[in-house]
Amino acid sequence: MQKFHVKRGDQVVVIAGSQKGKSGKVLEILAAKNRARIEGVAMIKKHLKKSEKHPQGTISELEGSVHISNLMLQSVFDSSKRKKAAPAA
Repeated sequence: MQKFHVKRGDQVVVIAGSQKGKSGKVLEILAAKNRARIEGVAMIKKHLKKSEKHPQGTISELEGSVHISNLMLQSVFDSSKRKKAAPAA
């Protein structure tokens, strides 16, 4: 079993990629793919077909996953130089 620097429930910041600068709580760790689902980050649309729960079918927004290497704990981010450099960029 792998060990990661973040775990479920941690507050994290995305430090690289298209979602850079966004933050949220870790909902789930996908260890097999080295990825994590973050609340409100990397939202994707999923088309659901008709069912009892959704009689008309629907398009729902779900959290996608972000690679673990692109995440940093919020507490570490706040105490680092990155926070001071980010607004200037």
